[in-house]
Amino acid sequence: MSDKARLIDIARALNISTTTVSRALNNKSDINAKTKEAVLHLAKQLDYQPNKLAISLRKKMSFKSIGVILPNVGHYFFSTVLKGIMRNAHLNNHLVIVGESAESNSQEQKLVEEFVNYGVNGILIAPGRESKNEDITALLESKRTPYVLMDRIFPNYTGNYVLSDDFKGAEIATTHLIENGKRRIAHIGSLHNCSVGYQRFSGYLSALDNNGISKDDSIIRECLTTKMEEGYKATQELLALENPPDAIFTVTDDVAAGVLDYCHRHQIEVPKQLAVVGYSNSELSSIIKPKLTTIEQKGERMGELAFDFFFASYKDKETIHQKTFESKLIVRESSVSIK
Repeated sequence: MSDKARLIDIARALNISTTTVSRALNNKSDINAKTKEAVLHLAKQLDYQPNKLAISLRKKMSFKSIGVILPNVGHYFFSTVLKGIMRNAHLNNHLVIVGESAESNSQEQKLVEEFVNYGVNGILIAPGRESKNEDITALLESKRTPYVLMDRIFPNYTGNYVLSDDFKGAEIATTHLIENGKRRIAHIGSLHNCSVGYQRFSGYLSALDNNGISKDDSIIRECLTTKMEEGYKATQELLALENPPDAIFTVTDDVAAGVLDYCHRHQIEVPKQLAVVGYSNSELSSIIKPKLTTIEQKGERMGELAFDFFFASYKDKETIHQKTFESKLIVRESSVSIK
């Protein structure tokens, strides 16, 4: 017998049907008193707890739950988004079911199928790097389940979403470096495999162009992941160039942490010899040495609004809800000397 008692466990122990057990537990009048007493006694002995989700589905009731799909639940930014979702979901009596896609298109589709089968009222999804518009949005539309995209969207997407202004954030970050005397600014980013990386790369290029600085492919590096190791490796390559950069703007704070780690290990003064700017204002950015200049993202507020948009669209499927949050520069020691 499993640790958690089931209807079938009670039925087998008493040699009766699961239907009889269910009717006895629900105090139906057509079950004789002796059988009912035996069922209730054993259920108490086994600490049987009914599966509320299964009951709601059997009764075709609207069970208040929402599915959340994130590329990486351990990532600082996505953890703050989830915190915001859970806050508003709990205020509105919704259970939050979380799945991790690990950036995989096929895993996203599997999670959508599972969540719909569980009977969730809606799905909030931050598409992964491998996500494909025609696959995920078509699937969600076919399931007639309200959904909201978070953080990343697809070209020509016109549905519900909450985003950060990644283009403007990157433009602000790069302009900050230029205004502090840097002219040879490298970029380490996800250039093509997701909308976030592409928008940040485009914002970087825009700032260069606005200030009369030509794009130099030799100081642009694409990372396959957004981990510290990528930043460390790319910095090693960039600083080995005959004409190395005097600043680096990275796609995430984790990548920037790898840049700072390389500088620390090789006695490169930051920001005097190399200025560094990250992205997302993670907890890491304020405790690393030197403290990291970065772009702040309103993750919790994004999560709260994503739930609110779902809730509104659940009641009114015709109205589209969209929000793009402004990006804010947080200046710290990695880009300018602060006294």
